[in-house]
Amino acid sequence: MRQKIRALTQLPVLKQILWFLDSYYFPAAYALLAFLSSLFGLEIAYFAITAVLVVFVSVFARDSKAMLPMVFLAVYGVSWVHTPQPPFSSQFFYSRAVQIYFLVLGVLLVACLMFRFIVFPQDKNFFKESKLRLGIVLMTAAFLLNGVLFSGYTIKNLPFGLLIALSFFAFYIYFFNTLYVNEKTPHYVAYILVLASGVIFLQLCKIYLFDNIIVDGSVNKDVLIAGWGMSNNIGGMLGMLFPGAFYLALKSRRCGWVFYILAFVFFGGVCLTLSRTSALISGIILLAAAIYFSIAKSPVRRFARIFNCVVVVFGAIFLIVFWDKIRELLAVYFDRGFSDSGRSFIWQSGINNFLRAPFFGVGFYEPIAPEWSYDIENWVFPDMYHNIFIQMLASCGIFGLLAYCVHFIQVVFAVKKHPSSESLFYIIILLGIFGMSLLDNHLFHVFPALIYSVFLLLSEREGESGPLVLLRPLLIRRKKAVEEAPGGEVAATGAEKSVADGGTQCRR
Repeated sequence: MRQKIRALTQLPVLKQILWFLDSYYFPAAYALLAFLSSLFGLEIAYFAITAVLVVFVSVFARDSKAMLPMVFLAVYGVSWVHTPQPPFSSQFFYSRAVQIYFLVLGVLLVACLMFRFIVFPQDKNFFKESKLRLGIVLMTAAFLLNGVLFSGYTIKNLPFGLLIALSFFAFYIYFFNTLYVNEKTPHYVAYILVLASGVIFLQLCKIYLFDNIIVDGSVNKDVLIAGWGMSNNIGGMLGMLFPGAFYLALKSRRCGWVFYILAFVFFGGVCLTLSRTSALISGIILLAAAIYFSIAKSPVRRFARIFNCVVVVFGAIFLIVFWDKIRELLAVYFDRGFSDSGRSFIWQSGINNFLRAPFFGVGFYEPIAPEWSYDIENWVFPDMYHNIFIQMLASCGIFGLLAYCVHFIQVVFAVKKHPSSESLFYIIILLGIFGMSLLDNHLFHVFPALIYSVFLLLSEREGESGPLVLLRPLLIRRKKAVEEAPGGEVAATGAEKSVADGGTQCRR
């Protein structure tokens, strides 16, 4: 089977397709497709194309690099006209035909991903190589066991726990075994983050320009809805993604200043979402980056110094001159001030729920407070506690919290082993997601969790180069066989030894 697939990849047509998928043109084309789908309600065609691409990459591409744009961008193709969120409240995704359609696509995608592991059995080396596997196993167990000993346990906890576990770690394991990592990988990933940030920013512009979001001179946050999420979701995702522009500003010699400006533009978009948590965490990242670019040696240091001064001076003048209008427009920010928007009550309720079932928690579907009632049968996505530690305690008990602590400690040790601009880039993304999850629940949404899982992998793999670890077991076995044969030690090639010893000299 493998030989037949490799023979097919030598066909001129397939070569051209593989070249396109491996190029920087493909992420840009896919980002444009996502934006058009969100504007015109093209989800049926959009996700069909996505499924075809996933199938093609899974079967023919030795490197799963082309999967990354789809992981980061797929959700942004959901349109306003079809979103089930108010005020649109479309029934499109509740239609039986549409649900069957997406179920078929989901089964097809899972089958293709499994096909890869069956046809290429050397890929299955996660438990041998990963330094994060203990925490991942414990976290998965915690999600699956959520609320298991609680008297109010519902079977809905099991599939939802499985969904969260898969969101966290399925793509981490998949990319661990199928993604080629080299010195260009961080640049490519940052490029995708910038494209995703651009799509979100354009969607935000559409909302402000065409959706009657200004009511009585102030922004109506209830109308600040994209097809795939509400204001806090938009702000959170944009806040997670925009640091990619800073990385490209650091690494691009000719166009670094463009990406530096884009980072500030995207931060402005975060502020326009009226999400205080996202604005706070993003603001810290922006300030730290601005200071770093002003003092550190980089291609855009001189430009950054001038630009930062211009932003501060003109920003201050703009605020002074137009303060009343800005105050009225962004009244939500100022009216709420340092209010916790009920978070202290939710956190206390989380502690109370933990005390009701301390070992494995009360599960995800227990109401946050007794006075909050739900139609549990139709309650698909449960409410969250807006803090990852309290979420783990309340939903998964002390076992869940300990599992997360083990995972967190392993991540800290994984990301600090190779100090570099790349590892700093990964750390900023992970810390941004973590920081926002202290005041919100981003890590328990599917797509932020997917971003988290990809950057987990990149952080752990930082410093490696060449074919991914998936080739090492094969080469190690080959080297061992050669060395055991007479004269074999001399016969072992330098390339094989290099890969078996760490892969630092091997190139794609």
